[in-house]
Amino acid sequence: METHQAETSPYKVLMPQGLSGPIEVISEYSIVRMAVVERAHATKLHESWNVPGAYLLLDRPDALGRWGVYVGMAAPGTLAHRLRDHLRARDHWYRAVLIRRDNEHPFHTSQAGWLEGHLYDLLAKAPHVRLHNGKRPQDLTLSAHDQIGMRTCVPPIIDLLHFLSHTLDPAIAAPPQATATEEAGSPAELAVPRTAPATMRTTEASSPRRPRYRSSITVRDLIEAGLLTPGTSLVPKPSHLREQAVVNLDGTLQFRGTPREKPSDPASELAGSQQNGWEFWRVETRHGPVSLSDLRSELERRQAASHAAAPPRAE
Repeated sequence: METHQAETSPYKVLMPQGLSGPIEVISEYSIVRMAVVERAHATKLHESWNVPGAYLLLDRPDALGRWGVYVGMAAPGTLAHRLRDHLRARDHWYRAVLIRRDNEHPFHTSQAGWLEGHLYDLLAKAPHVRLHNGKRPQDLTLSAHDQIGMRTCVPPIIDLLHFLSHTLDPAIAAPPQATATEEAGSPAELAVPRTAPATMRTTEASSPRRPRYRSSITVRDLIEAGLLTPGTSLVPKPSHLREQAVVNLDGTLQFRGTPREKPSDPASELAGSQQNGWEFWRVETRHGPVSLSDLRSELERRQAASHAAAPPRAE
């Protein structure tokens, strides 16, 4: 009987003494070197990390496997300094991934800018990932030839995110005790156990489908709970789409002059393909964009807390 062995990618992991500093990861088949930095250790980076590169500031995944991220780049001599700056400027992240070249020739600014934009595009396609960037970063000065070489840096970064339980695959994003919520009629997303590899060698495995439920919460419920205000403009998650929808008092969304009953209807019309409107539409806040799905989860949390705090009824 012939057996199939999954493809693996070897990595070298450098652990700090006492686990009080960043963990460095080196891909044997790429020029990329990465560091996993806990927020508490952000000031302990060696000066060798003050080179051009890219970085990801990660939020903790929630109960449904969703997580937020900020993508950035650093100009020459500033990667470690940029991370320290974000200790003051951004309070959402608990862990960072830094990316640099693993040799004596560092990335130049155009390469770091291209990597920043490419990582943003990959993350923007994941429905369970929320980007904190206000707009898409990009650097259009890198030649097509250099872009081919830079693409070899990307798979190790995705592997490392998967190892850290920040997978880009929505099919394995949700942990076993949670189920994804969606509005009736929206395309189903798998809710299956989270799988974290035991080593830095990636494998592929199929996961079974799990039972799901449909949330009964509507946009009007969000309004009545004070989580959404009539007249609020909703912006699409894909940055290349510019049209907005407006929240009506009755919970419908005003789009292209017509009220729409479900968030997915204007989202699908705008995108040109079937969309989950609860993930598609976002509210701009001073803390960054928040999806309708995030607001629905907050209302569900409040309802659960209220139910748990209610005194038992007398028999």
